Amino acid sequence: MIIVRLEVFKGEADMKKTLVAFAVLGAFAGSAFAADVTLYGRIDGGLQYNQNKVEYNGQEVIDDSSFEMGSGQSTGSRFGWKGTEEISEGLKVGFVLEHGFNVDDGSFNDEDRLFDREATLQLISDDYGTLALGRTGSIKSDAGTFGFYAAAVNPFGNGWSNIPGISVAMFADQDTRYDNTITYQSPTFTGTTIYAQYSMGGNDENEMTHCAERYAALGVNYVAGNVNLAAVVDWTDEAYTKDFLLIYGKERDDQYTINIGGSYDCGHAKTYLAAQYFKNANDVANMVGLMDETSIALAELAGLTIPPEEDIVSWGTLFDKFKGYGVSIGTDIPAFGGNFLVSLAYTDAEEENWDADVKAYSGAVAYTYPLSKRTNLYVAGVYNNREIKGSLRGYEIEQDQYQAFFGMVHKF
Repeated sequence: MIIVRLEVFKGEADMKKTLVAFAVLGAFAGSAFAADVTLYGRIDGGLQYNQNKVEYNGQEVIDDSSFEMGSGQSTGSRFGWKGTEEISEGLKVGFVLEHGFNVDDGSFNDEDRLFDREATLQLISDDYGTLALGRTGSIKSDAGTFGFYAAAVNPFGNGWSNIPGISVAMFADQDTRYDNTITYQSPTFTGTTIYAQYSMGGNDENEMTHCAERYAALGVNYVAGNVNLAAVVDWTDEAYTKDFLLIYGKERDDQYTINIGGSYDCGHAKTYLAAQYFKNANDVANMVGLMDETSIALAELAGLTIPPEEDIVSWGTLFDKFKGYGVSIGTDIPAFGGNFLVSLAYTDAEEENWDADVKAYSGAVAYTYPLSKRTNLYVAGVYNNREIKGSLRGYEIEQDQYQAFFGMVHKF
């Protein structure tokens, strides 16, 4: 017998707690009737040291360091439910509901959603593949049910929290996850799997209109023995914005990326390669964040009053035409009962509207050691260098970041 107690919401926090309680209740209730329902998750916590130095035209404007507790340093902490029901022979209906949280303070990654990482309904056919509807990870990432590319071409995938991997922290990228998305994954034939994805954009009246940012991607993954080859081509139809139109007298250009890479396992080590070409990107190697951070630092040094964060105009509203490439090489080496992970990455680009040249370098090393099948320890260090030179305004910004961290992951 299942007993449900209804309570009057006293506030937003109580409402969220009750929603989570109902979600847990629904999962256990469902497990009593559905053919296959699984509660799963992982918890990642540890400590980290960060140092960040930024120079503007040779003058140091930022020199910050911190030592703190971190969450999701090697993998995002999360909980979720997934399940399938067999409709007929070779045909199933499935679902995935997954939410992220921070183990250091117990907060949700996204306070506005109950399932921020994935919420999909799936039709699964042995003969025709899988069709999914809902919020899910990009096939170019290593997130969620269908993200295959990043893990196939880099030992850190999209990246640990402080290690860039092949995410926007080093390459040009879009969001890791998309709302209102249709995803198709084909059956695997002779080692080859085809992926296709389309996101309709926002969750309001602008969905599937020119005022919503729409996304499409096509990918292929080939696995044969010790070889894994992967490629993704994607396109973003940038949303119409009045601010950009007022500044440039035109709408944003559509963004494209071409991504190709793979890995080879020789037994003693697994080697990874990845390359990306991008055009009309809004950001690359997190240059928008660096420009925003430097602008605020310069204003503070000049004694200016800094407006509230929500009133600050980001360089992301100005940058639109980054064009260039990124490459990375990495390896995964079994040693002493665990694994060494190493990655090097380089990005070279230019922003045409502001006549800016961009270069970025990253080097990372980590070691993971399994305490059991579900628990492992990790330690890692990373160095990032970013440079942007603007001929139009005559500035040069350089950032050096050093980070070291360790922690433990438990999966259930």
